Amino acid sequence: MGSVIINGILFGLLLAVMLGPVFFALIQNSIVKGLRAGFYMALGITIADISYIFLMYFSVRLFKNNDTISVILGIVGGAIILVTGIMSLLKKAHTTEEQVKTVKKGFIRQFLKGFALNGINPFVLLYWLGVMTMVTVNYKYEGSEIVAFFVSLITTLLITDTTKVFLAHKLRSWITDYRLNWMNKIVGVALILFSLRLFYFAFEHYH
Repeated sequence: MGSVIINGILFGLLLAVMLGPVFFALIQNSIVKGLRAGFYMALGITIADISYIFLMYFSVRLFKNNDTISVILGIVGGAIILVTGIMSLLKKAHTTEEQVKTVKKGFIRQFLKGFALNGINPFVLLYWLGVMTMVTVNYKYEGSEIVAFFVSLITTLLITDTTKVFLAHKLRSWITDYRLNWMNKIVGVALILFSLRLFYFAFEHYH
Protein backbone atom coordinates (compact mmCIF):
# COMPACT_ATOMS: atom_id res chain seq x y z
CA MET A 1 0.00 0.00 0.00
CA GLY A 2 2.94 2.32 0.66
CA SER A 3 4.05 2.16 -2.98
CA VAL A 4 0.48 2.90 -4.09
CA ILE A 5 0.40 6.09 -1.99
CA ILE A 6 3.84 7.12 -3.26
CA ASN A 7 2.68 6.66 -6.87
CA GLY A 8 -0.37 8.79 -6.11
CA ILE A 9 1.78 11.54 -4.64
CA LEU A 10 4.15 11.45 -7.62
CA PHE A 11 1.28 11.74 -10.10
CA GLY A 12 -0.17 14.57 -8.01
CA LEU A 13 3.12 16.45 -8.05
CA LEU A 14 3.46 15.88 -11.79
CA LEU A 15 0.00 17.30 -12.45
CA ALA A 16 0.62 20.17 -10.01
CA VAL A 17 3.60 21.49 -12.00
CA MET A 18 1.92 21.20 -15.40
CA LEU A 19 1.76 24.77 -16.65
CA GLY A 20 -1.55 25.49 -18.26
CA PRO A 21 -4.35 28.06 -18.09
CA VAL A 22 -5.51 26.70 -14.71
CA PHE A 23 -2.07 27.25 -13.16
CA PHE A 24 -1.83 30.87 -14.28
CA ALA A 25 -5.48 31.63 -13.52
CA LEU A 26 -5.01 30.36 -9.95
CA ILE A 27 -1.88 32.46 -9.41
CA GLN A 28 -3.42 35.56 -10.96
CA ASN A 29 -6.68 35.18 -9.06
CA SER A 30 -4.79 34.88 -5.76
CA ILE A 31 -2.75 38.01 -6.46
CA VAL A 32 -5.65 40.17 -7.64
CA LYS A 33 -8.49 38.98 -5.40
CA GLY A 34 -6.73 37.70 -2.30
CA LEU A 35 -5.97 34.45 -0.50
CA ARG A 36 -9.54 33.40 0.25
CA ALA A 37 -10.58 33.84 -3.37
CA GLY A 38 -7.59 31.79 -4.47
CA PHE A 39 -8.38 29.05 -1.97
CA TYR A 40 -12.01 28.77 -3.11
CA MET A 41 -10.87 28.63 -6.72
CA ALA A 42 -8.40 25.85 -5.86
CA LEU A 43 -11.23 23.97 -4.16
CA GLY A 44 -13.37 24.27 -7.29
CA ILE A 45 -10.51 22.92 -9.41
CA THR A 46 -10.14 19.95 -7.05
CA ILE A 47 -13.85 19.10 -7.12
CA ALA A 48 -13.79 19.14 -10.93
CA ASP A 49 -10.85 16.70 -10.87
CA ILE A 50 -12.69 14.39 -8.45
CA SER A 51 -15.76 14.42 -10.71
CA TYR A 52 -13.66 13.39 -13.70
CA ILE A 53 -11.94 10.66 -11.69
CA PHE A 54 -15.28 9.08 -10.77
CA LEU A 55 -16.47 9.32 -14.37
CA MET A 56 -13.32 7.71 -15.75
CA TYR A 57 -13.25 5.04 -13.03
CA PHE A 58 -16.65 3.64 -13.97
CA SER A 59 -15.99 4.07 -17.71
CA VAL A 60 -12.70 2.13 -17.65
CA ARG A 61 -13.94 -0.60 -15.29
CA LEU A 62 -16.87 -1.26 -17.60
CA PHE A 63 -14.49 -2.67 -20.21
CA LYS A 64 -11.47 -3.67 -18.12
CA ASN A 65 -12.05 -7.44 -18.16
CA ASN A 66 -12.21 -7.56 -21.95
CA ASP A 67 -8.69 -8.38 -23.23
CA THR A 68 -9.18 -6.61 -26.55
CA ILE A 69 -10.57 -3.50 -24.85
CA SER A 70 -7.69 -3.60 -22.33
CA VAL A 71 -5.17 -3.44 -25.18
CA ILE A 72 -7.10 -0.61 -26.83
CA LEU A 73 -7.30 1.28 -23.53
CA GLY A 74 -3.56 0.82 -23.06
CA ILE A 75 -2.86 2.24 -26.51
CA VAL A 76 -5.35 5.11 -26.17
CA GLY A 77 -4.22 5.97 -22.64
CA GLY A 78 -0.57 5.84 -23.71
CA ALA A 79 -1.30 8.04 -26.73
CA ILE A 80 -3.09 10.62 -24.57
CA ILE A 81 -0.23 10.84 -22.07
CA LEU A 82 2.35 10.82 -24.91
CA VAL A 83 0.65 13.75 -26.66
CA THR A 84 0.42 15.56 -23.31
CA GLY A 85 4.15 15.06 -22.80
CA ILE A 86 5.07 16.20 -26.32
CA MET A 87 2.88 19.30 -25.98
CA SER A 88 4.58 20.08 -22.68
CA LEU A 89 7.99 19.74 -24.33
CA LEU A 90 7.07 22.00 -27.24
CA LYS A 91 5.06 24.56 -25.26
CA LYS A 92 6.67 27.98 -25.04
CA ALA A 93 5.80 29.59 -21.72
CA HIS A 94 5.17 33.30 -21.35
CA THR A 95 4.84 35.18 -18.11
CA THR A 96 2.68 37.98 -19.55
CA GLU A 97 -0.65 38.07 -17.73
CA GLU A 98 -3.89 39.70 -18.73
CA GLN A 99 -5.33 42.10 -16.21
CA VAL A 100 -8.59 41.19 -14.54
CA LYS A 101 -11.17 43.74 -15.68
CA THR A 102 -13.75 43.17 -12.98
CA VAL A 103 -13.46 41.87 -9.46
CA LYS A 104 -16.49 39.76 -8.66
CA LYS A 105 -17.75 39.61 -5.13
CA GLY A 106 -18.63 36.31 -3.50
CA PHE A 107 -16.38 33.36 -2.92
CA ILE A 108 -18.96 30.92 -4.32
CA ARG A 109 -18.30 32.53 -7.69
CA GLN A 110 -14.58 31.89 -7.25
CA PHE A 111 -15.32 28.23 -6.51
CA LEU A 112 -17.51 27.97 -9.61
CA LYS A 113 -14.85 29.74 -11.66
CA GLY A 114 -12.25 27.14 -10.67
CA PHE A 115 -14.69 24.28 -11.27
CA ALA A 116 -15.70 25.61 -14.70
CA LEU A 117 -12.15 26.45 -15.80
CA ASN A 118 -11.00 22.91 -15.04
CA GLY A 119 -14.27 21.13 -15.82
CA ILE A 120 -14.96 22.44 -19.32
CA ASN A 121 -11.45 21.65 -20.54
CA PRO A 122 -11.70 18.40 -22.58
CA PHE A 123 -7.92 18.03 -22.26
CA VAL A 124 -8.35 17.47 -18.50
CA LEU A 125 -10.89 14.71 -19.19
CA LEU A 126 -8.47 12.99 -21.57
CA TYR A 127 -5.64 13.29 -19.04
CA TRP A 128 -7.69 11.55 -16.35
CA LEU A 129 -8.64 8.84 -18.85
CA GLY A 130 -4.94 8.19 -19.40
CA VAL A 131 -4.19 8.09 -15.67
CA MET A 132 -7.18 5.85 -14.89
CA THR A 133 -6.17 3.46 -17.67
CA MET A 134 -2.66 3.20 -16.26
CA VAL A 135 -3.93 2.63 -12.72
CA THR A 136 -6.53 -0.04 -13.50
CA VAL A 137 -5.10 -1.74 -16.58
CA ASN A 138 -1.34 -1.41 -16.16
CA TYR A 139 -0.84 -1.23 -12.38
CA LYS A 140 -3.90 -3.46 -11.82
CA TYR A 141 -4.93 -1.62 -8.68
CA GLU A 142 -8.17 -2.79 -7.11
CA GLY A 143 -10.60 -1.50 -4.47
CA SER A 144 -8.71 0.08 -1.58
CA GLU A 145 -5.57 0.52 -3.72
CA ILE A 146 -7.45 2.69 -6.20
CA VAL A 147 -8.94 4.71 -3.35
CA ALA A 148 -5.52 5.15 -1.70
CA PHE A 149 -3.92 6.17 -5.02
CA PHE A 150 -6.46 8.86 -5.87
CA VAL A 151 -6.89 10.13 -2.32
CA SER A 152 -3.12 10.68 -2.09
CA LEU A 153 -3.11 12.23 -5.58
CA ILE A 154 -5.99 14.64 -4.92
CA THR A 155 -4.63 15.50 -1.45
CA THR A 156 -1.26 16.32 -3.04
CA LEU A 157 -2.98 18.49 -5.65
CA LEU A 158 -5.02 20.38 -3.06
CA ILE A 159 -1.95 20.97 -0.89
CA THR A 160 0.17 22.17 -3.80
CA ASP A 161 -2.62 24.41 -5.16
CA THR A 162 -3.12 25.92 -1.70
CA THR A 163 0.63 26.47 -1.46
CA LYS A 164 0.55 28.25 -4.84
CA VAL A 165 -2.15 30.54 -3.47
CA PHE A 166 -0.13 31.46 -0.36
CA LEU A 167 3.07 31.95 -2.34
CA ALA A 168 1.43 33.74 -5.26
CA HIS A 169 3.24 37.03 -4.74
CA LYS A 170 6.62 35.33 -4.43
CA LEU A 171 5.93 33.08 -7.39
CA ARG A 172 5.14 36.11 -9.51
CA SER A 173 8.62 37.52 -9.03
CA TRP A 174 10.28 34.08 -9.33
CA ILE A 175 8.56 32.93 -12.52
CA THR A 176 10.50 33.64 -15.71
CA ASP A 177 10.10 32.31 -19.24
CA TYR A 178 13.37 30.40 -18.86
CA ARG A 179 12.29 28.60 -15.68
CA LEU A 180 8.80 27.85 -17.00
CA ASN A 181 10.22 26.33 -20.19
CA TRP A 182 12.53 24.07 -18.20
CA MET A 183 9.65 22.94 -16.00
CA ASN A 184 7.63 22.16 -19.14
CA LYS A 185 10.48 20.04 -20.49
CA ILE A 186 10.87 18.05 -17.26
CA VAL A 187 7.14 17.35 -17.06
CA GLY A 188 7.07 16.44 -20.76
CA VAL A 189 9.85 13.87 -20.42
CA ALA A 190 8.20 12.31 -17.35
CA LEU A 191 4.85 11.99 -19.13
CA ILE A 192 6.48 10.46 -22.22
CA LEU A 193 8.14 7.82 -20.03
CA PHE A 194 4.75 6.98 -18.46
CA SER A 195 3.21 6.67 -21.93
CA LEU A 196 5.95 4.27 -23.05
CA ARG A 197 5.12 2.07 -20.08
CA LEU A 198 1.49 1.93 -21.16
CA PHE A 199 2.48 1.10 -24.74
CA TYR A 200 4.70 -1.70 -23.46
CA PHE A 201 1.82 -3.08 -21.41
CA ALA A 202 -0.48 -3.04 -24.45
CA PHE A 203 2.15 -4.78 -26.58
CA GLU A 204 2.86 -7.40 -23.92
CA HIS A 205 -0.84 -7.98 -23.20
CA TYR A 206 -1.60 -8.32 -26.93
CA HIS A 207 0.95 -11.10 -27.35
